[in-house]
Amino acid sequence: MIKTLKIGNVELKNQLILAPMAGYTDAAFRLICKKFGASLTYTEMISSLGIYFKNEKTYSLLKTFPEEHPVTVQLFGSHPEKMAQAAKVVEDLGFDIIDINMGCPAPKILKSNSGGALLKDLKLIENIITETVNSVSIPVTIKIRIGYKEDEFKAIDVAKIAESCGAKAIAVHGSTVMQKETGSKNWDAIKKVKESVKIKVIANGGIKTPQDIIKILDYTGADAIMIGRAALGRPWFFKDALKLLSGESIDLTKKTNVSLLFETLFEHIELEKKIYDDYTAVRELRKHIPYYLKDLPESGRVKDNVNKAKSIKEVLLILHNYKNTFF
Repeated sequence: MIKTLKIGNVELKNQLILAPMAGYTDAAFRLICKKFGASLTYTEMISSLGIYFKNEKTYSLLKTFPEEHPVTVQLFGSHPEKMAQAAKVVEDLGFDIIDINMGCPAPKILKSNSGGALLKDLKLIENIITETVNSVSIPVTIKIRIGYKEDEFKAIDVAKIAESCGAKAIAVHGSTVMQKETGSKNWDAIKKVKESVKIKVIANGGIKTPQDIIKILDYTGADAIMIGRAALGRPWFFKDALKLLSGESIDLTKKTNVSLLFETLFEHIELEKKIYDDYTAVRELRKHIPYYLKDLPESGRVKDNVNKAKSIKEVLLILHNYKNTFF
């Protein structure tokens, strides 16, 4: 069943949320997912220090389209005061929600004592959330993993701290920081978090099919679910999932709808052109196009050609020739 929910004063039309993904969830991809039914989207992870020091590359990640709202900006950092100042900046830029990353396992993030490293210091977590919440009027949320190491379970403690400090929701990835993307996802842990707090709980990790969403929501009792890699190259994943939540059936044995795929891909390219200069847009698309073309005939050669392309015009020519030749 499709359910509406509120995170603070932000109303969401359904339980399906696009997860933040470094290098992928720019404004173009977020808007595409929004059009297919995602009720909330997240920026990729953005450095609070980059905002504080007015880094040009950092600010380029803060671009949005008016029609993609509500949209969440995800910040990372380990300095409470600078996190709070960065939060105020992005609030003034028009973001609807501020999310604090407390689960990223990337080595360079951990070395800065940010992301998943914060799970080793509950007092610092408390200070960061408190300072951030007190600095803005929009909702603040956090995103965590269930613990740092495999034998640790910090999720309930962190969830209670977040709730007491004024956070409005917590997204829980069902694995530890050290597990990274490997290992099974601990749905029992997410269920326990949901039972321990009154703020909204978002289940994250391990989604591969729309059916997974139904199973995980039912099992954990989570208020919403985050969809990440499953939507790369397949943003209509949200549309299929909404059909299932509405009680409709979908046929997962059907072949890829090539017409929809290319229509979406070409729209994605046009959106990237609106955000970036030609040079940057090509490099952004090099990351997305392999996901769109996955499992299609002779797609490896096309990906190689796209990686050599120097302009959007060249990318479009390669893709149109491929489409006309094989489909």
